[in-house]
Amino acid sequence: MRKLLISAFALVICIGAHSQTDQQAINAQVWKPFVQAIMTQDVETFIQLHSKDVIRVERDSKQVMNYDQYKAAMEKSWPGWKRSIARDGGTYTFELRFTERIANGEQAFEVGYFKNETVNAKGEKQLSFGQFHVALRKEAGVWKILVDSDSDNNRSITEVMFLSAKPME
Repeated sequence: MRKLLISAFALVICIGAHSQTDQQAINAQVWKPFVQAIMTQDVETFIQLHSKDVIRVERDSKQVMNYDQYKAAMEKSWPGWKRSIARDGGTYTFELRFTERIANGEQAFEVGYFKNETVNAKGEKQLSFGQFHVALRKEAGVWKILVDSDSDNNRSITEVMFLSAKPME
């Protein structure tokens, strides 16, 4: 009986350590470059973080897109967005926080909130928040976004909700 308890305890520790390692790898391979690509409106870097099999769900506009459609939509909208921020002399930041992070070494599911912050040249700040649900999988040893869905839930996501979630470590 004692050996069984020790084995079970060791398994729990291994699973917990593996999950932590997965989260660190996902942060390094996906989320840190994801945030940087959004803040610089770098479509090429951003799209490469996604699987070629990606399913992009824009819940607010009721759209589902594949890889090529998602890339085309970003190539159309992001340059204007980047010019607008530069023209207004403003700054833009993007941040993620997590409420759920589940991984098994090959697949992961993550839920959380994001914050968009724009500050114009006059120092006026505009904040918006949303919620994301993402499924990831390892492809050739690298984590990729397989399903990417987000929504502002009819603008019901608040700063309090965002701050209550866990920041990326």
